[in-house]
Amino acid sequence: MNIKKRSFWGLLCLCTLTLTVSMLTNGCSLSSDKNATASKTGFCLDTVVSLTLYGTKEEAPLEECFSLLETYESLLSRIKEGSDVWNINHSSGMPVTVSKETAQLIETALDYSARSDGAFDITIAPLLDLWNFKPEQHEGTVPDADQIQEALSHVDYKKVQLDGATVTLLDPQASIDLGGIAKGYIADRLRDYLISEGYDSALINLGGNILTVGAKPDGSAFRVGIRKPFSESGEQLETVACKDRSVVTSGTYERYFEQDGKRYHHILSPSDGYPVENGLASVTILSPSSTDADALSTACFVLGPEKGLELIESLDGIEALFVTDELEEISSSGFQAYTIS
Repeated sequence: MNIKKRSFWGLLCLCTLTLTVSMLTNGCSLSSDKNATASKTGFCLDTVVSLTLYGTKEEAPLEECFSLLETYESLLSRIKEGSDVWNINHSSGMPVTVSKETAQLIETALDYSARSDGAFDITIAPLLDLWNFKPEQHEGTVPDADQIQEALSHVDYKKVQLDGATVTLLDPQASIDLGGIAKGYIADRLRDYLISEGYDSALINLGGNILTVGAKPDGSAFRVGIRKPFSESGEQLETVACKDRSVVTSGTYERYFEQDGKRYHHILSPSDGYPVENGLASVTILSPSSTDADALSTACFVLGPEKGLELIESLDGIEALFVTDELEEISSSGFQAYTIS
């Protein structure tokens, strides 16, 4: 475990995303123009999405990626009527047949729920509904204790039964939310599509969930900045070098609201129903899989640095950076190998 205190000025953060990427590229085998790029930015998955291909000016693959984004949102969104998740949550405990992709993601999510002893729990939805976070307006609702206890009684990932592509909520009043893992899963699927089409240098940014496809065209690593918590200017705390790697951060400083002088952030504890208060401001995960990075960033934040590091050190190829409210950095054993001074 590495512990240090430091901060320094970096680049401004685009669209207040958690992460910033320095995209200096100069070539790719797909085009005779070594500086060719194609990019597209839009709003999907309730966030800003930015996709960039290197070594080509073809826009058709990007259009297909955005079509895939819409497809996955129609399957995995909790609020989109008719989605797989919406159907599960409105089933009153009856079995629901879902797509292969939804079943695969729920299986992975339940595995992380078990690995983290419930720190990551996809049945957190009743609590999310209760708190009613509106991140764009920094608004929400502080429920009373009785309401929280009632919602908590329906939070238990062990009551989600998955049999092939059939999902059953053993508690009819339970409901699931895949927001803590879906963006990572979707980023991985976009990467798979681009690689299948022959693109080996790309950057996928789903609202700050970063996934680098390959390296920059010259073979060097992408540079990904990790934002300093609460920095309004986009100051960077660390910069990491990434090839075929995802960087995902969960933190308290973007989705929150204040009431009676107290700040309430959106990362809720499945054990007590309140925003987690363990002295952490953010957790960043580096992983070859964006699905893993997404789930682990939430799980490790809830677990805290000690138990979170224990989980990370048990996993191959995954590193983490924990940042406290005082900006103390606590990193996994291999994290510093990726940092750029």
